Amino acid sequence: MFLPPYPIGLWLVDRNPFIVVPDEYGCMVDNHRLPPLVLVVLSLTLTCACLGNTPGHGDPNPGLISPALAATMIEEMRDDPGFVIIDVRTVDEFAAGHIPGAINIDSATLAEQIDNLDPNGTYLIYCRRGGRSAGVHSLMREAGFSEVYEIEGGISAWQAEGLPVAVG
Repeated sequence: MFLPPYPIGLWLVDRNPFIVVPDEYGCMVDNHRLPPLVLVVLSLTLTCACLGNTPGHGDPNPGLISPALAATMIEEMRDDPGFVIIDVRTVDEFAAGHIPGAINIDSATLAEQIDNLDPNGTYLIYCRRGGRSAGVHSLMREAGFSEVYEIEGGISAWQAEGLPVAVG
């Protein structure tokens, strides 16, 4: 792997902008005169591309959200008929305590039932600690579901934050 002698990006030396870009020989320096607005836009774009959390780039699970964010999501979307909370634990685990409004689809049978779900819906999934829901999340994404969110740490983390649990 070739490493350029200096970082690729936008540089300002003696108030003169120049751009370092990759080429077939390593790096090329282009010192065209750039208007200030272009410099700002280019700088912001490079910064966001390098530091941003773009799904699929560096983030192993772009749909992983905290219990607090999940609670906010539930509050904001509870009247949306396309929003579904799925507890992927067993029937007995679900009965012992689940997030209010959740339905139960055991992770062991989800593949058989996935055709009954709307791929255009928004799904919030969880299990006890995150192991089973991670597999379900991957399965749903591979099946074409684009809005799938998983509660980080599962219902264990949800309860640790003092969020509501229904029994039965």
